[in-house]
Amino acid sequence: MSSRIFAVGDVHGRLDKLAILLGRLPLTPGDRLVFLGDYLNRGSEASQVLDRLLELRAERPDTVFLKGNHEQAVLRYGRTQDPEDLRLLRGLGFQATLDSYQCASFCGLDFMPQEHEDFLGGLLPWWESGLWTFFHAPLAFGRDPGRATPDELENLLSGRELDGPGWAGSGRTLVFGHVPLETPLVAPGLIGIDTGAGHGHLLTAVELPALRFFHA
Repeated sequence: MSSRIFAVGDVHGRLDKLAILLGRLPLTPGDRLVFLGDYLNRGSEASQVLDRLLELRAERPDTVFLKGNHEQAVLRYGRTQDPEDLRLLRGLGFQATLDSYQCASFCGLDFMPQEHEDFLGGLLPWWESGLWTFFHAPLAFGRDPGRATPDELENLLSGRELDGPGWAGSGRTLVFGHVPLETPLVAPGLIGIDTGAGHGHLLTAVELPALRFFHA
């Protein structure tokens, strides 16, 4: 590879950790940043996190922003405004996101600036480069999130089953978040980097192909 990829795990509204982590990454102009989704909920600064990601996109236009199950759930409720969907969102720590926007109630996505709504709507389902596949959650080898319906994609983004044999036998490596781990997972065909920032633990990034980890 002529350049490096730095993949960042689940941020979950922790601007403090994101700022520290970005400051520790030895980025050069030829490097690529990939965010694995779950920018919202649990942490108290979701709105500020999206502001920072928008700034980062302006600074580094080739940055890849993937969709997480939390963003998918917010977009679904914005579309359906179903009370059951809102109940599920609150179980995902959505109140912290509303508080970050100083929003007392939620009806659709009106509480959110248009640029934030556009950002969420433009998130990619997955991304591939060389022998690396990047997706928010563990994914069975051979599944194509780009062809999934919104409901199918939400199921894929919420999956937790590791397909170790499938990825190990493929010659490719899946880089994913979503499953909180005390330390990064490294196994044949699999790299997991959600280390629980949304639960008060570390925010992690991995440098590829060097397989070097950075934490905040």
